[in-house]
Order: sequence, then C-alpha cells, then structure tokens
Amino acid sequence: MNLKPTIGIETHIELNTNTKMFCRCKVVDTEEPNISLCPTCIGLPGALPVPNEKAIRYITLLALATGCAITKKGMFHRKNYFYPDLPKNYQISQFDLPVGENGKLEIVIDNEKDYVEIERVHMEEDTGKSSHEGTGRIDSATSTSLDFNRSGVPLVEIVTKPVIQSSKVAVAYIEELRQLAIDLDISEGKLEKGNLRFDANISVAPSDSDELGTKVEIKNMNSLRSLERAIDYEIKRQSSAIENGESIIQETRHWDESKETTTSMRSKEGSADYRYFSDPDLPNMVLPDEFVNQVKESLPSLPHENRNKLVETGLDLSDSNVLSKSEKWILELYFEVFDNTKDSKATFNWITGELQGQMRKLEIKSLPEWFSPNFLSDVIKLIDENKISFTSGKVILEELIQKDTTPDDVAKKLDLYQENDESAISEIVEEVIKNNQDIVERIKNGEEKLVGFMVGQIIKSSGGSINPGIAKEILSKELNL
Repeated sequence: MNLKPTIGIETHIELNTNTKMFCRCKVVDTEEPNISLCPTCIGLPGALPVPNEKAIRYITLLALATGCAITKKGMFHRKNYFYPDLPKNYQISQFDLPVGENGKLEIVIDNEKDYVEIERVHMEEDTGKSSHEGTGRIDSATSTSLDFNRSGVPLVEIVTKPVIQSSKVAVAYIEELRQLAIDLDISEGKLEKGNLRFDANISVAPSDSDELGTKVEIKNMNSLRSLERAIDYEIKRQSSAIENGESIIQETRHWDESKETTTSMRSKEGSADYRYFSDPDLPNMVLPDEFVNQVKESLPSLPHENRNKLVETGLDLSDSNVLSKSEKWILELYFEVFDNTKDSKATFNWITGELQGQMRKLEIKSLPEWFSPNFLSDVIKLIDENKISFTSGKVILEELIQKDTTPDDVAKKLDLYQENDESAISEIVEEVIKNNQDIVERIKNGEEKLVGFMVGQIIKSSGGSINPGIAKEILSKELNL
C-alpha cells in the first residue's frame, strides 16, 4: 500500500519583553521558583489583565515577516482547560481572529527553494511550569512542583497548514523560523532555554486519497534532532498500523527521547473541547493601518533576503543558507571581506571553516576589537597571489585573533612568505634530484605518484619557504614529465 504522511507544526516562541503579557511582572530567567508573580499571573478573582503593547507589536512584526494578512480587528479569547500549571483554568489566546493569517515561509531543501504555508500567527500567554519528580512523567511521578514565573509570559504561536511531508522539511522550517525570530530581535530563539517550543501533528493516508488521515499530536520534542526522529518514528508507526488494518486513534503522544518512541498521553482535544469564547475582561484588539505601517517600516533584512544577496555574490544556495543562519556579525564580515576579495567561495570557507574553527578552539564567541575584516581579506589575497601557503594563512589567522598585529607583520616575524624566485627554486630542485636518483629513476619508469614525495623533499630542503606549485612545475620540466 502506498501511503503519504502529512505534517503540521505548531510553534510557540517566547517574546523578548521585559514584562508579562497582561501584567507588569518581570519576565525572569532564573531557577528560583515563584519570584515573579501577581494576582493576574495566578488568576486570583478580581485581577484584570492589561495587554502588553510591545508583545502585540512583536507578533505583528512576525506576521508581516511571514507574509500574513493582518487582521485589523482581532479579539482575545479564553481557551478553557484544566491543568495544575494553569491556575485560572483558562489561557488567554486567540481563536478565529488571529493577528495574521495565510502567510508562508521560504526554506531551502537540497539546494533548492521551497515554501511552507502558514495558517495563522496569534498571541498566547504561557502557562506555569510543572516539574515531575522521579521519572519526569506525571503518570509515575512521586510529586509535582509548580513554578509560576513563566505564567503569563507572552508567546507568539505560529501554526502551519498541513503541507509538510517529511521530517527533513519540518526541521528546515523550524531552523528558518528560529532565525527569523532572531533577526527580528523578538526572541533569543534558544531551544535549550525553552524560548522556542514545537509540537507536530502527523497523519498518514493512502497516496491517492484527497483526504487526510487521523491526526496524532506529538509533544516533548526539545531539539531539532528530537523533532526529526519523532516524526520519522510516528510515520512508521502509523504506516505499519494502517498496513495491518488497524485504526489510528486521534490522540496526543509523548516523545520518549531515551527510548526513541512515542507513547500515548491522552485523547486529542478538538477546538470545541476548549470552549473558546471572547474574554470579557479585554477589549477588541484593533490594529489600525498607521500602526501596521509603522511596524512594517521597522522590518530588518529577513533571512530569505539575506540569502538572495549572498547568492548575488556567487555563493550557491546551500552555502548562502548556512550564512543566512549565522550571527549578524558573521554575515556583515562576509560582505566586507567579499567586497575586498571578490572571491565568494574563499571568503565563505575561511569564515565558516578556519575563522569559526579557531574561535571554537580558543573558546571565544566574538572577535577582539582590533580584528579588522581587512585582515582576513589580506590573508585570502596573500594565498591567492602565492605569497603564502594555505597552512601559513591558518597560522597568521590564529595570531591575528590572539594579538593586536597585522598579517604582514606576522608573516615577516614567522618567516612565512614563500620564495617565488624560479632561479632560486631551480637550484634547490637540482640538489634534491641529485640526492634522490633512485626515486627519479622510479618516476621515469612510471611511478609518477612519487612526484609528490619529491615536491615534499624540495619544500623540506627550503625550510618550507618555497611555493610548492612552482617547485612541482620546475621538477616536472627537469624530469621531462
């Protein structure tokens, strides 16, 4: 039986605001529990919510960045359900009138552009945090602790249409959405801190069917690796069940990272189960044209726009995608170095390979103040002009990161400039040939792989100061190769 998977992703992004969504409590990043809460946070009777304008601005910014149509007159709704970390027994969210609808996000898959359609972008307040002692699961916990520091923190929820058909596309989508949130400066986007959380809705149906299969929601995926493996596992589980004639139950399942399986948590609720209704304590959310245009004007260069600019420099789409997901200073460094070298591939390789590799080795996250983009440009040019070797370039770069100096000073100090004088190199070649007659005879008899050995001997005899390309060329002439 030919089956096709269909996946939808629901993502919650924690917004970079100083205060919570509906009160003036500070948003805190601390392990100390219950230090930032008030009657509004924990739903005490009589406490009235007041919307956070900055959060609404951020949500509008994301909606615009994903090409959504903005709802001019929206509404706050109460999403009703019962759970210990939700003391009000409802969550303030949005139902049929979100901030934005019908957008899309460009992604890159296998060096080609693709798009994921977005159904809606809306506001939601976060819940408290439950910590289950023991196994970490509520069904087998010895006790549960509740921390309400997170309760009421503003979130933006992004819901895709059910158009994703593989875990690979799902991961690419989350990577792109995360970078978008970072570039918009609305969130840190750190998965390990819970700034960005996602659930996957997965169904499997016959390939020739126009109808979707029964939807299963997967929770507890806290990394891109978890997302990929959970989706792959669930597709296989549902496919196997369908092929065996079993029915798929609409439910919410838990991804078990250690066992790499999903297990049933509860039956999946529908929108009717949440009993949405407009929040009587809050007015309508009106977004006038003046406000929307003001937010639109503040849009920075977006990841897909940065990719297009990178492609224009000569990089392929895959390399451009890598750089578009780098920190802002790396992107700026690339354009500055490229403007000097006009060599897109060398610039990309030196920044993403050698430079970042050296920084990881030295355990530093930013370059020192004295480091100029011109330094990296000069290193690339010196190699291109055969004045230094690639290996010497790496040595120079390491010195430049650690000391306030210049490429020329380092090259002179460490005697890294290559000898390009052909007459001087010829003398060394002749001497090496004279001292290695047995190897020369073997080369003349067809063992041309030994040419590399001879070039190595020439470079060794020079103390590593000559240009290997010129050395090989002269050697080949001398041996009539």
